[in-house]
Amino acid sequence: MIKKLVFLLLFGLLIVISCNAEYQIVLSWDMMAGELNGVLSGTIDGEYAYVQGIGQASALGGKIKSMGETSIPEASQSFVILSDRGFFSFWIRDKYADDDINPALDLIQKAKPRIDIYQNRQLLQSFSIDRGMGLTCKIFTLDAESGLIDQEIRFYPRTKVILTQIVNALDGSPIADAELSVTGGEEQFPILFSDEDGFAAFPAEIGSYQLSIRKPGFIGTVYPIRMGFDENPIEYVAALSPEVREYRIVLTWGARPLDLDAHLSGPKPEGGNFHIWYRNRILVGGRDFLDRDDMDGYGPETITIYKPASGTYSYNVHDYSNRLSSSSKALSRSGASVFVYAENRLLHTFTVPPEQAGNLWKVFTIDKNHRVNPISTITWINKETDIR
Repeated sequence: MIKKLVFLLLFGLLIVISCNAEYQIVLSWDMMAGELNGVLSGTIDGEYAYVQGIGQASALGGKIKSMGETSIPEASQSFVILSDRGFFSFWIRDKYADDDINPALDLIQKAKPRIDIYQNRQLLQSFSIDRGMGLTCKIFTLDAESGLIDQEIRFYPRTKVILTQIVNALDGSPIADAELSVTGGEEQFPILFSDEDGFAAFPAEIGSYQLSIRKPGFIGTVYPIRMGFDENPIEYVAALSPEVREYRIVLTWGARPLDLDAHLSGPKPEGGNFHIWYRNRILVGGRDFLDRDDMDGYGPETITIYKPASGTYSYNVHDYSNRLSSSSKALSRSGASVFVYAENRLLHTFTVPPEQAGNLWKVFTIDKNHRVNPISTITWINKETDIR
């Protein structure tokens, strides 16, 4: 009871200090079992920054703050978000994760961290972690405009690492022994090969890079990647397309939203038009154009135009997970990329426009002269049957 009273008094002081706070985040843990550090990052109006809990700090014009660390009645760090808009993520890491002092991957779960999220002194949600392996862990994201808190609890082996899984665009199966090379910045990266599960990892400093992937029998692909200032791990699913002469369109994205849907409409070889997506897997010219549908994040979701016909094709991406929210920016924040292949080569790469509200990404058309015409705009649609 005394420990709880002391904590409430400390938290009350935090509220007095930041009486206009929209959100408060408190990280606490067993200081006898470990040393933890919280990292709050955020994007407001396209501007990105972060603060660490180990000391007092502020960023984004004072809209995110770290109130520092205390050890009474237990180790804790407190954070404040003074904004009713923006997108934020919260991570915890072992304080010495980058110092190679103790590489044991169970340090975070041994400290039994607890994360409490408040809005104007009202407890919204709590997370307790007592299992998981890794020296850094993503806890949740917060959309301040909608108030949506998305728990993730995803562990990673360390900070400043780019993790990639290479999969087959047609069926999502892992591809072993793919050659990966990273270029950019001042670093010299060794050539890596994906393991039997398709995974490879590169340690990386802050900056922008190009990830090139090759495998005999597949079309080589290049991904732009970036290690952010917060040094949190970055993960990608890279889908390689087997060699193909027809148009093949591959969609990949991040962990959220769970369900993005590829939509293709166009002319039938026998006349008339079609519109295919996961709920409407009709045969076109006797073939199923939708090679793979994905409903648990990352993708790939793949469409191949096996029976080309004369006319215009339209390709769109629909955020099925947030189909009812006209103000959602989840699609725009998904990290979605679309890769267009034909004639055994990569023709175009499209990246979802950032920080825009809507559930439909109009990506491109292919005209009757076989030209790919970029659109890349985000809008809102009420019914997926109306997508064209």
